[in-house]
Amino acid sequence: MSSNPFLTAEEAADLLKISKYTLYELVKRAELPAQRVGRQLRFHRDELNQILRGSVVATGTADSQQESSEINLLPDDRNTSIRQYAADLRFVGSHDPVVEMLAEFLKYASPSVVLDCAFTGSMEGLHSLYQGEAELTGIHLWDEKTGEYNLSFIEYLLPGESVTVVNLAQRVQGWIVPPGNPLQMRTMQDIAKPGVRFINRQKGSGTRLRIDSFLRKSGIPSASITGYEFEETTHFGVAYRIANGEANAGIGVQTSASRLGLDFVPLYHERYDLVCLEKTVQTTHWKQLLAVLRSPAFQNAIRSQAGYDPTLTGTYIQRGEKV
Repeated sequence: MSSNPFLTAEEAADLLKISKYTLYELVKRAELPAQRVGRQLRFHRDELNQILRGSVVATGTADSQQESSEINLLPDDRNTSIRQYAADLRFVGSHDPVVEMLAEFLKYASPSVVLDCAFTGSMEGLHSLYQGEAELTGIHLWDEKTGEYNLSFIEYLLPGESVTVVNLAQRVQGWIVPPGNPLQMRTMQDIAKPGVRFINRQKGSGTRLRIDSFLRKSGIPSASITGYEFEETTHFGVAYRIANGEANAGIGVQTSASRLGLDFVPLYHERYDLVCLEKTVQTTHWKQLLAVLRSPAFQNAIRSQAGYDPTLTGTYIQRGEKV
C-alpha cells in the first residue's frame, strides 16, 4: 500500500465503492471531506477509513466549503455515515428512467445490494467501464453505417475485454414539445424550422450522436439551430427546460414529457443495453440484478411506461465474448 496519506479522486471513489461522479456530488454538498491541491481534489485516507467505519460524518455547507479548502469532520449520531453511498454495483452511463426504476426494484428485492447510478452519457459510460470506475454501464449508441446498436462501439472502446451485454428495454425517442405542439414538429427535419428553440443533449450521449449524425447527413449546420449549444444530461432535464419555457423542442423519451404535461411525437425506436465485464458477471450482485430484470413484476413496470417494450429485457445480446 502507498505511504501517501492522500488519495486522488479515483482512488477515493474506489475505496468508498462509489462512482467518481457520486464522489464529486458529495464533495459539492459538503458531505465528504476534501482538500484542494491546485486544481485537484485530494482525500485523506484516514478520514475516509473513519467514514467507512461510521465513526464520523462530514458537516458543513457548500458555501462554507468554498471559503475553506478543507471540510471538517465531527461525530454526529443524527446523521447516517457515508457508507449508505457505498455501492456494490456502480452504474455510469446514459440516462433512462428505467435505470432508476431498476435501482429501486433491486433495493427491495435485495436490500443488501446497492446500485449507485451516475448519468453521464453512453460514451462516458463505456470509458468509465474500461477505466474500472464502474461495474455497469447503459448505452444506446446507433451505428449510422450498419443501423445497429451498441456492439460496434463496444468493440472499438473496450478492446480485448470479455464483455457481456444484456438488454434493459427497447424504447421510443421523439420530440418533446409544449402542449398542442404549436410548431407542428413531426420529423427530424423540423429541427431547422423557423421559431424552434432547441434544447440539446450533452456530447457523448447516444441521443446527441443520433442528432449530430442526422444533421451531418442532411447538410444542416448546427450553427443554424437556435439553442443547439444548450445541453441537458437527462431526458427529464430536457422536458423541464421546455415546460419552463426556456426551449420549445427537444428529443427524449415519452415518460419525461408525460410527467410534465408536455406533448410527445415519436421519431425512432432504439435498444438500450446494459454492459459489464466478465469479473462483474461472476458476482452474486450481478445475478441478483439479472433476476430482477427477468422478473414479471419489473417487466410489467417497464410495460406500463409509455413508449417502452420489455420483450428483450433480461436477454443476452452478447455473453462474455472478447472484443
